[in-house]
Amino acid sequence: DKAAREVQALTEGYIYCPAYSAMNDPMEGLHRLSSRFAENPRSAKSRANIQKALEDMGIAAMSEVYDHEPMWAHYANQFSGMCVQYNLSRLLKGLDADIAITRMMYSEIEPVLLDDRSTAIDRARLCLSSKTVRWASEREWRLFKVDQGKAQYKEIRTVTKIFLGSRVSAADEQMVREAGGSLRISVVKMKIDAYSIAFESLR
Repeated sequence: DKAAREVQALTEGYIYCPAYSAMNDPMEGLHRLSSRFAENPRSAKSRANIQKALEDMGIAAMSEVYDHEPMWAHYANQFSGMCVQYNLSRLLKGLDADIAITRMMYSEIEPVLLDDRSTAIDRARLCLSSKTVRWASEREWRLFKVDQGKAQYKEIRTVTKIFLGSRVSAADEQMVREAGGSLRISVVKMKIDAYSIAFESLR
């Protein structure tokens, strides 16, 4: 159950980072090589290391906005899911040093990898930090973990608010409200008024 998994992540203090292949955009990770990199006969090993880093890496997608209707439709199960708000400074302080957070770039062309001293992990992050401009309205940030799984943060107060969609089930709403109460996290629920949305406190 998705709601139960999200509540578990909240109570145990982590963000789950799946493989990039689990993302909904089939263009994820696409890139091209600079001419110098592509023509260098010694770059085959580097390219293999980049591909391995891409396949091993875990990603969590975040956004600057919580009231973007298309994202509630696409990523929150048709307005029946939830959105978790984090305090960025606490999150950055609480994560392991090898975890990076990057703001997404939106471009008409894919990232270009250069024949330089960048590591395979740096290059993999670059490949996964860009999408076409058609995605720009999502205002996305990404959390990168060198392997897939749980990115633990140290302080429960890192989560500052939980937003519930207007179509959340009664059972899921109750589960999240109970978890929010025990963790002292504010829980609000979406209210739709014609072509606008707002959130009302549940506690």
